[in-house]
Amino acid sequence: MIVVLDASGAAEISEKTQVGVDFINIIMQAEKVLAPDLYIAEIGNYMWKACRKDKDNADLYVEMAKDCIDYIDEFESAAELWREALQMAQAQDHAIYDMLYATLARRNDAILLTMDRKLRDICKKLSIRCKKPLSEVNE
Repeated sequence: MIVVLDASGAAEISEKTQVGVDFINIIMQAEKVLAPDLYIAEIGNYMWKACRKDKDNADLYVEMAKDCIDYIDEFESAAELWREALQMAQAQDHAIYDMLYATLARRNDAILLTMDRKLRDICKKLSIRCKKPLSEVNE
């Protein structure tokens, strides 16, 4: 099984939420975990925002960012994904940065791990596999 992890899913793992536990269990079973290179900037931005509220633990957020980056086995260049992602973004009226993850999942017949419900809905519509967190299964 190949997995594409987006930044929202990685954030759940780093925060050790129940969804994060679900996602890390999936990652542990994956033969490969992929992300577009945009993921690094998104994780960095997430940790920067978290640190703004908790400046005394700046080093902790750097370590959490490193852990999130280390979950990924291979990064795909956005330069390789952008055209297909932009066409998908236009067709679905959704942000291209999310469509980079969807494009990568489609190209690799991978399962996308994301907390973004709208992105999951788009993936379902496009027959791109997406994992719904166990905590949302009964919703």
